[in-house]
Amino acid sequence: MNAVGVKGEDHLKELLDDPNYAAQEKLDGMRAIVHITRTGLRIFSRSAGVDDPTRPLEKTSSLPHLAFQKYPQLAGTILDGEILLPGSDAATLSGAVHSNTVGPANKLVKLYVFDILKYLDKNISRYSLRDRLYWLNILSTRVHSPYIVFLPWAYSANDKKKLYDEVLSHGGEGIMLKRLDAIYLQGGRPSNNWFKAKKSATFDCVIMGFTKGKGKYNNRVGAVVFGQYVNGKLTELGQASGMNDTTREDMSLFPRNYIGRVATIKGMERLKSGAIRHPVYAGVRIDKNPKDCRWYDGEC
Repeated sequence: MNAVGVKGEDHLKELLDDPNYAAQEKLDGMRAIVHITRTGLRIFSRSAGVDDPTRPLEKTSSLPHLAFQKYPQLAGTILDGEILLPGSDAATLSGAVHSNTVGPANKLVKLYVFDILKYLDKNISRYSLRDRLYWLNILSTRVHSPYIVFLPWAYSANDKKKLYDEVLSHGGEGIMLKRLDAIYLQGGRPSNNWFKAKKSATFDCVIMGFTKGKGKYNNRVGAVVFGQYVNGKLTELGQASGMNDTTREDMSLFPRNYIGRVATIKGMERLKSGAIRHPVYAGVRIDKNPKDCRWYDGEC
């Protein structure tokens, strides 16, 4: 299931005060669906790959220390979570996970669990979040690993506000606010179930081209031209710079290697026109299909 963005400060306060919503920290990692099998964990991306859009990418071989975590008594359980490389952003994590070799960084990746879809083959995705948390709490007492973390929750208005302030104060992304009586809709983005409140927004966009640089970059790429699919049509939404000199050089020499790929664009907010305020290029993603880069109402 996906989330939509909080629509402003008044909306955020309303959600923080509403007892029907619980909060968790939002992590800057990569979404993962994890299957517990009798022989270990299998880790899949949320999105399908470009080569085969019918099946999600599997990350198991890139994360052997997670794959080797064995809980045969819990076989059939399916978890929703985030894989995170502590101290690094999603672009760095993506590069490590999708490398042809398993490097030192891969072995530092942790799984942060925030939801459960099946428990011992019992499908609980149609249960409310409040009910799913019952099973998740049971699971947390049976899984013990330095690489697996069960994200804590905040329920009261004071605790939610405290969590939000603490996350932002230590440089975190923000928080997720989730409706306790909502079921889990796979692949859906229900308007009132999950919200994300962030100090800044990230957007997955398609690289459509480049602009020419100026000054010391007058013979190099200046900025990335990016867009998203609007009503099925790839639509230009802005330009973003911020790449380092090595990436800029590579883009200048090999532009075809970038055009059509998914890039993470960071910005302050989405404007009504669809443009992104103060956009900055934050790296490419190879775990997402460009067709999934869609502009939707309430995105943040």
